[in-house]
Amino acid sequence: MSSGELVLVSTIVKTEYRKFILQKRNALEVSKVLNLSKIITRIADLELSLHSIKTLGCYFSSRNEVDLKNLVTKRLKKNLITSFPRIGHNHSMELIAPKNIHKLNKNKYGISEPSDGNTICPLEHEIILIPTVGVDSNGYRLGYGGGYYDRLLGSISQTNNKPLLIGLIYDFQFIDNSISEEHDIKLDMAFSEQQIKRFS
Repeated sequence: MSSGELVLVSTIVKTEYRKFILQKRNALEVSKVLNLSKIITRIADLELSLHSIKTLGCYFSSRNEVDLKNLVTKRLKKNLITSFPRIGHNHSMELIAPKNIHKLNKNKYGISEPSDGNTICPLEHEIILIPTVGVDSNGYRLGYGGGYYDRLLGSISQTNNKPLLIGLIYDFQFIDNSISEEHDIKLDMAFSEQQIKRFS
């Protein structure tokens, strides 16, 4: 099989996993999302002190992703630097610490993002929480297909002082197989309501 055929097969496999997981996640009731989110963020916080580290990359949860509101609220009360993704031209993305958390825009995907604020370099973060559709057996992230995080973080993935890259997911989002491609981002850890996985 040629390299082009392998890429096509990998793309098809990832598309099928993405479809299956998103259907299952979208079917969750709001009460279930909130309950599991509390459990998952509490486990991750106990392990990594997310509520108190100096600089944390977060995201505005959408489509039944693990909800980060409680964590974000705790951090903002302490005036800790908390950044959120904002997409730009040519599929670029930057991490912004908003001046006003209540002044948000919706991007073309319908996801909230800061309307203004300070750009924080990825390397200035201690931890970045990355929205994740799935995590494969080797710790590689299955995203939404836009490649924004792959482009943002690809250049720092081999640096010694890179931030920890963390996925917060539901247990059914773990994928038992290896489905990664060369450009995919590898997470350092992933947390669900039942598991903590570390990837070397």
